[in-house]
Amino acid sequence: MNQAADEYKNSLYSELSKIGKGLSSDKRLEILDLLSQGPKTVESLARQSGMSIANTSRHLKTLRDANLVINIKKGNYVVYQLASPQVEQLFYLLRDVGESQLLAMKQIQQNFDITEQVKTLDLSTAIKLLSRDDVQLLDVRPEDEFQAGHIKGAINIPMDQLSEQVEKIDPKKDVIVYCRGHLCALTNQATRLLNEQGRHAYSLNESYYDWREFVAQQ
Repeated sequence: MNQAADEYKNSLYSELSKIGKGLSSDKRLEILDLLSQGPKTVESLARQSGMSIANTSRHLKTLRDANLVINIKKGNYVVYQLASPQVEQLFYLLRDVGESQLLAMKQIQQNFDITEQVKTLDLSTAIKLLSRDDVQLLDVRPEDEFQAGHIKGAINIPMDQLSEQVEKIDPKKDVIVYCRGHLCALTNQATRLLNEQGRHAYSLNESYYDWREFVAQQ
């Protein structure tokens, strides 16, 4: 036995397992998804994930220990963000592997599309439609996420304000709605709401990250 070689590999695998621990919770995955939209405070993460601040803080500590997130002091607030672009890529790769390997994920998504009774678009079709003057793009994420980065030409009406601001949507134009991507239910719900209010809306269940990656490959 080569003791030095064993100690070397065991030490590296032990460190690498911290990443696995960071990813081994549905709530920590949700936090990573939220942070992929932009930096957020503990309070914001807790509110949007439906957890207590104490539980959110515990999950953030595990993610910090794995160096998947970092925190920055801004005035009286501590703001968290993903530690690097590679972490963002890791999260979306994990999502894609899950959709490819876990049949239940795709089934859940397909059933939800049917339940909400909305028309969905893929990225290629959405980009073609947006070349027309009679199509508008609507981002229904919170304003801070929109400001952190959004698809060019999109307007922002957060989902919790949409029912009160439908008049901002031109009824003569088709609407393409997007939010946080595959793991977010709000895109379909916003699309259904708009259609019920007399608009002609399509659901684009893709994130800003997915849009950037798709455009970069064209």
